[in-house]
Amino acid sequence: MNTYAVDFETYYDKECSIKTLGTRGYFNHYDFSAYMVSVVGDEGTSYVGHPKDFNWATLEGQRVLSHNASFDETLYLFGCEKNWWPRVEPAEWHCTADLAAYCGLPRSLKGATSELYDLKVDKSTRDNMKGKRWETMDPEFQAEVSEYALKDSELCLRLWKDLAPKWPEQEQLISKVNRRCAQRGIPIDTKLLVKQKEELAQKVFEAEQCIPWIDRAPTLSRNAFNEECRRNGLEPPHSLALSDEEANEWIRIHGKKYRWIESVRNFRRINALRRKLDSFDFATMADERYYGGIMYFGAHTGRFSGASGNLNLQNLPREEMFGCNLRNLIATPQDKRLIVADLSQIEVRTLCWLANDIDALDEIRASTDIYETFAIRFDLWDASNGPLKEKDPKLRHKVKTMVLGCGYGASSKKFALISNMNEAEAEEAVDLYRTKMHKVVSLWNQTQRGLYPAWYEGSDFTLDLPSGRELNYGRVKSILQDGRKNFVAMVTKGSRKTPVSLYGGLLVENLSQALARDVFADILVRLDALGCKTVMHVHDEVVIEANKDDADQTLATVLDTMKTPPAWLPELPLDADGEILKRYKK
Repeated sequence: MNTYAVDFETYYDKECSIKTLGTRGYFNHYDFSAYMVSVVGDEGTSYVGHPKDFNWATLEGQRVLSHNASFDETLYLFGCEKNWWPRVEPAEWHCTADLAAYCGLPRSLKGATSELYDLKVDKSTRDNMKGKRWETMDPEFQAEVSEYALKDSELCLRLWKDLAPKWPEQEQLISKVNRRCAQRGIPIDTKLLVKQKEELAQKVFEAEQCIPWIDRAPTLSRNAFNEECRRNGLEPPHSLALSDEEANEWIRIHGKKYRWIESVRNFRRINALRRKLDSFDFATMADERYYGGIMYFGAHTGRFSGASGNLNLQNLPREEMFGCNLRNLIATPQDKRLIVADLSQIEVRTLCWLANDIDALDEIRASTDIYETFAIRFDLWDASNGPLKEKDPKLRHKVKTMVLGCGYGASSKKFALISNMNEAEAEEAVDLYRTKMHKVVSLWNQTQRGLYPAWYEGSDFTLDLPSGRELNYGRVKSILQDGRKNFVAMVTKGSRKTPVSLYGGLLVENLSQALARDVFADILVRLDALGCKTVMHVHDEVVIEANKDDADQTLATVLDTMKTPPAWLPELPLDADGEILKRYKK
């Protein structure tokens, strides 16, 4: 099988942009034009020119690569629908941006090749292509664009040759399955979308009418806000952030008398919500489906993350805001239903497995309420008292907070903030957790002890996972802080490396999240193999579109699959909950 790197060059400007319109919205824009494709093969092919002039049959049954296949493969498929070029069936289509991310490199071609090969890839040509059509470019710039496109494909192929052996087939499949989710699109209630946009526009107008300086300064001008405060004899707060308790108290005292105070804060929040609605609108096509994206290996642990833009499907607001519920926009036609299912307490389970706490795993496996099980383990409840959930929900909530908040080394002071307990109560809870979950504490210490030899030997610090992959922190550095030796690693976050302080609790948290991700990703692949049409997934939750008449059977299949551990970790006790919905909710 031959391997070919494929890279499209397309027209873009401020309005005709994938950043605001999403993939299919961008491709559907009346100004859009795919005027160039470069194709470089390992058997010697080197083509750059208009897509209609390329011999697409070359790719039939071959391996195809793109650096960001979510764009290039999706554009190829879209062009086939529009008869812009002939349809062929490559044997494989891989994303080298996903490959780079898996290998701990920046996702961008520029970042990955810079770090791997110490190359300086100049992207100014792409920047200068903004607003320019092929036919309006002078011959010199056309030659520059052609060279730029060909170089990108050459680097894409080079990345594959050097890194592909490090990318397991299962991970390649996860990348592909994730891409298919985005290509299916998400069903949207377009009438509700229009209604919510109109209602938010009215709320923006109402907020503006309350702001005294609306005609003489920017709406969110902090100087204008401060001046208005002082004009009314008020000392302005340092912040207006929702997370700032002092600001919240200041607004509670003064907000009723001076309505413009609350209006300024609301204006910012309403506008942010309005931009999310616009993102839904821009990327929702005539077929009433939203085409966004979820990023494979968006975090160092391997977890998925939201794609760029104003709308992050991984972090939609859970509650209604200003009469708008973004989750409710996701709704099926009459003949379809959403199957929404999520893994139950997956990180609690992966943490106990990593700590080799066999007793805890057995107790979890036998339980009908995992938090009652832990309450009994903590000697806070006796099973003879009846179901904890019914008899003492307040205690159950406390235990749940302990189980979820104490597993990664949080101090009593930090846990007090997390749990809203006073410091004495938090200290007691932390001590109890560490006593009863001593194997978890041992795991923190054992994992942290591995940092020193890696630093001393100058080798990469890695942590193995049962799936066969590893977390690689690269070479760690030692720094003195408050007289103590601390270890720091440079971890890839997005397009850059960021220094991260390493300690046992954080490393175990990374391990637990990474293992939870591997378990969930394995489930995604198995569901896909069963023919389930996943349209989105959020953390440990999967959203599948099914025929209405098949919904009950599909839910049963999904739950059975999610409760079955991966073949490489058969002893992990899994559980899942799910429901059939017409409209998505929290």
